[in-house]
Amino acid sequence: MLHRSGGIIEPNRLWKDIPGIALCALVASAATWMALLAGSAVIWGLILGLVLAAIWSPSAMFQTGISFAARQVMRIGVALLGFQISLATLQILDVTDLAALAVNVAIVLAAGWFLGPMLGITRELSLVTAASVAICGASAAAAVACVVMRNDSTNRDVACTIGAVSVISSVAVILYPLMVHMAGLGSTAGGIFLGGSIHEVAHAVAAGYSVNPETGDMATVAKLFRVALLAPTCIAVPFATMGRGRSQNPSLPLPPVFLIGFVVAAMLNASGLVPRELSQVTTPLSRFCLVTSMAAIGLTLPWRSFRAFGARPIVLLLILSVILIGLSLTYVKCHSS
Repeated sequence: MLHRSGGIIEPNRLWKDIPGIALCALVASAATWMALLAGSAVIWGLILGLVLAAIWSPSAMFQTGISFAARQVMRIGVALLGFQISLATLQILDVTDLAALAVNVAIVLAAGWFLGPMLGITRELSLVTAASVAICGASAAAAVACVVMRNDSTNRDVACTIGAVSVISSVAVILYPLMVHMAGLGSTAGGIFLGGSIHEVAHAVAAGYSVNPETGDMATVAKLFRVALLAPTCIAVPFATMGRGRSQNPSLPLPPVFLIGFVVAAMLNASGLVPRELSQVTTPLSRFCLVTSMAAIGLTLPWRSFRAFGARPIVLLLILSVILIGLSLTYVKCHSS
């Protein structure tokens, strides 16, 4: 189960975790290789973990490491995501673009907050789903889940949400560039639309460069600005869930350690203190950590867990995706006219 606190790694326990971590990393490596052929590494990590668990039950020697990978490695991946943020994000987009992207994120989060319970989805899962659409797919879902969700179905809900949003984002790589052409958007407007509406970073970048290099550059920057909004979102959402019987402690929620790490990494990278070579290493490392954690979650979930997830969260994902498309397309059409 994912816990909200950042967690402290105890050195004397790390040796016990190594077999399980190594197993998850091995599955993640296979998933990364398969993603080179087709699909998303995140989805492959989850699928391979599920398949392996179906045919072989990991012994007690692996259990603590698998649990560590599902919790702490996921948080490490989210923290490393901060190294993708740079001042270039603020320099290429104008103030109006930044404001529009931020407003769109806020509207999608608010829509998820209100629509989720109407569909019979818990408020916490609604926020995780909305964040995955509004901000950055799997990374946002994992980060927000670490902050707001504390129950026995957390692993299942996170895994299913990440799997579904990754599939939707993969489809967007094909469909959204067609929308750019059909709407007659230029390079700047098209890049803002793609970066402002596609869920996963890699998919937004791929979609942008499939149009032309200028659109790709703008899509990358717009998407990374949405990633930068992960920190304020994770700080804000605990306040939205306060007073709902989750805790008897009336004190204000403190930012988890992984979120502090995200902010520190972003500030260091934006300050120019981080060598470019290090930033280039942390991007794939962050992704590999997320794939490793998904492999760990797959190793702990029975197939029946996905049947229990149901179709309603997927419906919410689709509704929120359509809302974000409408908001992004409306802005770029009005702003470019």
